[in-house]
Amino acid sequence: MRRVLAMIGDIPARHGSMRLLTFALMFAAGLSSAGRAQPPSAEGAPRIDERVAEIRQTAPGAPWSFIGYGVNAPGSVEWFVAGSTPRGATMGRHLSASEPHTAVLVLSSETLDKPVESDPALLELARNRHAKLAERWTILRHDETVARHAGTRCARHVIEAREPEDRSPRKDASKANARRNSLFVTGISCIHPTDATSLVEIGVSERSRAAAMTPVVLKDAEALLASLSFHRYSERALQKSAEVARTGGLAEAEAVLKPYVEADAAWARYFLAQILERASPAPDNVGARLRTLLEPAADRGLADAQWALGRLYLRGAPGIEKDPAKAESLLRRAAERGNPGAAFQLGLSMLSGSDGMAANSREAALWIQRAAFRGQKEAQEMIAGAKAQPVAPKR
Repeated sequence: MRRVLAMIGDIPARHGSMRLLTFALMFAAGLSSAGRAQPPSAEGAPRIDERVAEIRQTAPGAPWSFIGYGVNAPGSVEWFVAGSTPRGATMGRHLSASEPHTAVLVLSSETLDKPVESDPALLELARNRHAKLAERWTILRHDETVARHAGTRCARHVIEAREPEDRSPRKDASKANARRNSLFVTGISCIHPTDATSLVEIGVSERSRAAAMTPVVLKDAEALLASLSFHRYSERALQKSAEVARTGGLAEAEAVLKPYVEADAAWARYFLAQILERASPAPDNVGARLRTLLEPAADRGLADAQWALGRLYLRGAPGIEKDPAKAESLLRRAAERGNPGAAFQLGLSMLSGSDGMAANSREAALWIQRAAFRGQKEAQEMIAGAKAQPVAPKR
């Protein structure tokens, strides 16, 4: 979505907060001097410990929406958000502290080159995509079966694989082979019911030395797959609304998105809100109109809508009074779903407490690091500047 219509600019970093951040970074929980993970951003970005970047759930099982579809988040707080975009997300779960044993959840959607209009075509597409695992694993089982879910055509997949055997003449090859990991995958690939060029996929994988997927992971996976729902959607309508909005055709953009808004599609409500907010001149009572659009989308778990509505309550708008408590709640919900803009704004507002939120420099530093890890440039620049500042020695 951000590729189609640029988001409203992030609130600039306050340079006066740099010294606060410098000290907060020193005491942020889990900050590693080694920096085990490099943020996915431009070269020279600050290194952030990957455990700091993991965002633990505080609302397991809550609705979570993306462009065209939604799920209920896993029901266990052990799952953490690793990354997210308007079209999907990645979550993880550590299952052992003593050996590599992890589970990964991937939610994704993409636009295909051509519509998929038959069960055999979907099975072939899914099988070919998942067969790529054979590039790194020895496939032991690969089942693809036609399924019907939420009124649309889907393919369920179950895959079992193992790390390739070490066939080298090394003396310790047998020991290495005994420690080979297995991979267990279960998931679903669905053609969107209102756009046959849109493919939505959910996959849960577990990597371990066990003989089968852990029951607790399998239970979470099945619950997640069962919760998959679809919002009325059209990639063409999304693109067209952006095009006419750029030429100043607010009424035409509203007309394009109206059927999807009336169908309560969270993505359409958010997208129209962005068009309204960028319109010049601003429509009458724009704040109240934005709130009417964004509140249902935020309730359905669309992180971008939560972020946008949180910003409105943070600064106020015609028809919306400032409400720091509501702003914090919305920004936190979006940040916990991996939204980098919300994470940065939440951290920035908590750094000094100047926006009406309670000041908490330690938590603020965590959110700013999490935003930086996810590519938020101002957060990266702020951390780099804070680390570069000398800290006066104690006397």
